[in-house]
Amino acid sequence: MKSLMICLVLGSFCLVAPDAHGDETTARLTVLETTDIHVHVIDYDYFRDRPAADIGLVRTAALIQQVRAEQEERNIVLVDNGDLLQGNPMGDFIARERGLERGEIHPVYKVMNELDYTVGNIGNHEFNYGLEFLSNSLAGANFPYISANVYHDDGDDIDENDTHYFDPYLVVDREIVANDGETYPIKIGFIGFVPPQIMSWDQAHLKDRVIAKDMVDAARELVPKMKAEGADVIVAIPHSGLSTMTREGMEENATYYLSTIPDIDAIMFGHSHRVFPSDDYADIDGVDVVRGTINNVAATMPGAWGSHLGIVELDLIRNLDGSWEVIRGEGSIRSIAPEGGDPIEPVEELVAVVAEDHEATIEYMRRAAGEITAPINSYFALVADDPSIQIITDAQKKYVEKLIRGTEYDGFPVLSASAPFKSGGRGGPDYYTRIDAGPIALKNVADLYIYP
Repeated sequence: MKSLMICLVLGSFCLVAPDAHGDETTARLTVLETTDIHVHVIDYDYFRDRPAADIGLVRTAALIQQVRAEQEERNIVLVDNGDLLQGNPMGDFIARERGLERGEIHPVYKVMNELDYTVGNIGNHEFNYGLEFLSNSLAGANFPYISANVYHDDGDDIDENDTHYFDPYLVVDREIVANDGETYPIKIGFIGFVPPQIMSWDQAHLKDRVIAKDMVDAARELVPKMKAEGADVIVAIPHSGLSTMTREGMEENATYYLSTIPDIDAIMFGHSHRVFPSDDYADIDGVDVVRGTINNVAATMPGAWGSHLGIVELDLIRNLDGSWEVIRGEGSIRSIAPEGGDPIEPVEELVAVVAEDHEATIEYMRRAAGEITAPINSYFALVADDPSIQIITDAQKKYVEKLIRGTEYDGFPVLSASAPFKSGGRGGPDYYTRIDAGPIALKNVADLYIYP
């Protein structure tokens, strides 16, 4: 028991007063994170039309079950950091081919609703199919969503009266089992953010409907409000990468600066499709890749497509007034395909939940789409003229020329540029396009370029 001893010399009288931590009741809170699933709920590569052991939420779910079993289901919350609804053919099939009416459950939520998520954050790709599709999709989630820096566009350019488009944060009442075996109440706060660049990336869907503001400014305004509402622990969920570029405002990758804001106890970040903690970030001032902290704030970023599970563990101490405070935190990750080990097996019950959607997507992608007379691959796309990219740039050029025909821009020269997305690198050593000469299916066309 920590205490403060005050001794009065006269008479050798001592007064022992307990400090703010009382009897030192402690507990550990574990926060789990998935991020950037991009509709990869099933461990399957729809472009190559074959199973894939290194992706899929149905495999990440096995890691979630693993951690819960290790900790006897105690003191664990699970969050998702967005970019769920777009990113693979199943997403395009649901949004563009089958459609999603209000009341229907999107395949990602058929799986996630079985995993007991506490809260979800909005990612930038959630806006790719428009606000109506997003609304219909979110209606199928049995857990709440947050985003602190997206607002209704009321058109008056007055910041003070702007209202949030989503709930900006969530403070939940939970019970936590302490080291003494007793159960105590705790308030856990969650606050989410999305890159303000959504206003450029999805301008066609968002212009005159919403506005996005700076993530760090939003945190500075709202985190104190969360503390005032009694949040013992505050978990930030920024859909934002880690960069130390000089801050000028409206950063896309603002995680580092969020870690400097008082009272943020943990950061579950994403967007960059990378892994934290890892040696990739070892040279950044204030980052501890062994402990998994950024400026002493526990943090994790668990890759993409279900490749990893993010884990933050927070050691708490209970004050005399019943509140809790974080005294130490650590961040880590677990892989579904650990190096030197066997891939973790999927949770078959979850595979069954989306079996129908999975088979419909495969059938959709196998539709005949034409024929090519020569093979196409992207092996040298970064160093030489490349047919896989040329096809895309030609298509873009012809599309725009058709759009401007008969307008004041008719006859203007059109230039077209396209990025070599499937050229190894972050996607892995086999992340290339290869299409043999002969008949081709929709999966081959989609494989040329990951955005429809």
